[in-house]
Amino acid sequence: MRISKQAVASLVVALSVGSAAAAVIAADAFHDRHMAMEAVGDAMKPLAAIAKKQAPFDAAVVKTNATTIADNLKKASTLFPAGSGGGDSLAKPEVWSDPAGFEKRMKDAHAAAVALQAVSDEAAYGPALGALGGNCKGCHDKYRLPKK
Repeated sequence: MRISKQAVASLVVALSVGSAAAAVIAADAFHDRHMAMEAVGDAMKPLAAIAKKQAPFDAAVVKTNATTIADNLKKASTLFPAGSGGGDSLAKPEVWSDPAGFEKRMKDAHAAAVALQAVSDEAAYGPALGALGGNCKGCHDKYRLPKK
């Protein structure tokens, strides 16, 4: 069987386009998850201020920021396709080698953020924020490299 030069060239072009498309998808996923996680970090700041008594307890502030966190955790959990690590990513290889564990951590953190949305009194705030923070820390400890 003889393969024409045109067939080989077409195959090379198709593979190159496919590789380029995969690289774009990975880059987009990295950027999108980075932005989602930055939004989570930004939403934690007013919650931390309340916990440290630098700001008064305000159920509306809690709900708004917990909603931002829940929404962005849900979004980020879908943004770790194979090949989107490395480079500037802080994601450890364990994100992809232990996908079930990573998915559980993301779901647990999301559930804690959803629970925090419902907090309407200061007495329940500390434990609910602690649950969210513990979930975030557990995920970061196993699945995120230290910030540079």
